[in-house]
Amino acid sequence: MKQPSPIDLITVRFAHQSFEENDTEHADIYIIAKTKYVREKNLKMGCAIAFKIGDGEYEILDGFCAVPDTQNLAFFVSTSLGGEGSIDARSIKVPFRTLLSDSKSYNILYNRFGAKRAKELLTAAQDIAVSSTFFIPWQGFTSSSEFSLGFIRSSEAYFAYRRAKRIIQGLSIRAADARQTFSAELKGKGPKVTFDFLFDQSNFFRGRISVIIGQNGSGKTASLAKLARGLADTKSQNVAITNRPDLNQVLAFIHTSSRRQFTPASEEGMGRARIFTFNPATPKKYDSVPTTQLLVDIARSVDPMYRSLDILREVINYEFPSLQLYIPVKRSDTDQATPQARDGYVNLEHWMEGGEFSQLEQVAQVDHSRFIKFVDGQNNERTLSLGQQSFLNFCLIALSNAGPSSAFIIDEPENFLHPNLISRFMRTLNKILEATKSIAIIATHSPFVVREVQSAQVHVMWESEGAINVSHPRLQTLGANVASISDEVFGDDLPQHLYEELVTHAKNQSSSFTEALKKYSGELSTEALMLLHKKMEGDNA
Repeated sequence: MKQPSPIDLITVRFAHQSFEENDTEHADIYIIAKTKYVREKNLKMGCAIAFKIGDGEYEILDGFCAVPDTQNLAFFVSTSLGGEGSIDARSIKVPFRTLLSDSKSYNILYNRFGAKRAKELLTAAQDIAVSSTFFIPWQGFTSSSEFSLGFIRSSEAYFAYRRAKRIIQGLSIRAADARQTFSAELKGKGPKVTFDFLFDQSNFFRGRISVIIGQNGSGKTASLAKLARGLADTKSQNVAITNRPDLNQVLAFIHTSSRRQFTPASEEGMGRARIFTFNPATPKKYDSVPTTQLLVDIARSVDPMYRSLDILREVINYEFPSLQLYIPVKRSDTDQATPQARDGYVNLEHWMEGGEFSQLEQVAQVDHSRFIKFVDGQNNERTLSLGQQSFLNFCLIALSNAGPSSAFIIDEPENFLHPNLISRFMRTLNKILEATKSIAIIATHSPFVVREVQSAQVHVMWESEGAINVSHPRLQTLGANVASISDEVFGDDLPQHLYEELVTHAKNQSSSFTEALKKYSGELSTEALMLLHKKMEGDNA
C-alpha cells in the first residue's frame, strides 16, 4: 500500500486579510494575501504564510505567492473565496508557488520544526526553493516574470532562494560572505558619482567598514540612499553595480528626517532595504517594536553560523561592565524568588541559561508590557543616557535582524553618540560584521569614525565647478590624529576663527609677550600662545 506523501497529510488554505484561529478546517498552513493595493496591476505577490505550531498557535512569516496569469495575489484570493474566510489550496485547480522572503525565516522554521517536518511543510506550501514535488506542474516558472520580478527582485529573497535547502537541512552557510570588492555607479536624479568599495579579503586592514565623508551639501546622505536601494534591488535603474556582492539583505540605519530618501515610491515587491531609525527619541509610528521583542528575536535567531545572543552578552559585558541587564518576565503568585530574579525581572545571564527547550520557555515568559532595565553593582536601577540608549538600540536591532552576508547602511551615527561611544560603536559594529560576514557603509561628518578605517576605504565627496567628485585622503587615516583627519577632509576655509580674535584681543591688552605670558599662560593652549607670540613679534618687527 502506497504511503501518503506530506502533501496528502498537510492541509493548505488561502485566506484573505486574516485566518480564523478556530477555523473548522484546522489547516496546517495558511497563505494570507496582503490586501494593500488590491486593484493595482503591478506584480503584487506579497503574503504572510502561517505554519501551525499548536492549537490556535501559528508561526507567521513573510513571503511571496504566485499563481499563473495573476499579477495581484490579493485580488485573486478575494475573488476565489466567494465570501468564505478561507479556501483549500487544492480547490483552486491552478498551480501556485511560494517563497519565504529571507533566509532567517527558513532558519526559524528549521529551529521550530526540525529538518524533516520543516521540509514537509514547505513542500506542502509549494516552496520553490525547497520543494521538488508540486500539486500541479508550472512549466517555466523560474523563467517567468512572476519569479524574476515578484519573487527574487530583492537581494534577500534571492539569497534565501539559493540557500534555503541547506538551511532547512541544518547545514552551515559559511561560504556566504559580503566582503568583496565592488563598484557602484550612481545614476539618475541626485549625485552621479562612482564608489569603488575595496572590501579586499586578502588585506586585513581593509576590513568590513567603508566610510563616506564630506562637507555639508556634498550629497553623502543622498548617495547612501541610492546605495541602499541599489544593493537591495537587483533591478535598480539608478545604480549600476559591478561585481555585485553576494548579499543576504540590506539594513539601513538612518534619522527620521531622511526616511523619505531611503524609501522608494514604487510597486510593492520591489527590493528594499530594511529601514530603522537611529535616534532614541523616534516617534512610535516609525519604530514600534519594543526592546523586549528585539531581545526575543535575538534569542530565536540561532543560526548555524553564529549566535546573536552570545554576541549581545559580550557587548553588554564589555561596553557596560558596571551594569547588569534585567528582562521583565511574567510571574505568578507561586513563583519562588531566586538570586537572579528581582521583582518580576530576570538577569540576562540567567535568562540565557539552559538548553534550547529551556530558552524557548524563557522567551515565552517575557513580559512585553514592561521595559528592560539596568542595575549597577549596588543594586540601584540606572537610566541610560540618550547616547547609550541609541548605542544599545542599534545593537539590539542589528542583532535581531542581521543575517549572514548582510550590508549595513548607516547615516551619521555620531549625531547621538559622544566620541568615546563612537569608538565603542565602531568596535561593536565590527564584531557584528565579523560574526555575520557582513559589510557596512557609513556616511559621517566625524573624524572619530574615519580614524577607525584605512584611507582606501574612506571616500571623500567634494564639489568642484558644480560637479561632485569622490577621492581618497592622502593621509593614512587608520589610527590617525582626529585633527589631522579633519584638516585633510574639510580643510580650513574660514578667514579668521574666534580663537584668533581672542588672541588678538590678548595682544592688545599687553605691552610685551612676557607680560602676556604671565597673564594668559593658564588660559591659552600652547598653539594659541605661539600664535600670540608671533603676532607680538610681528608688531615689533
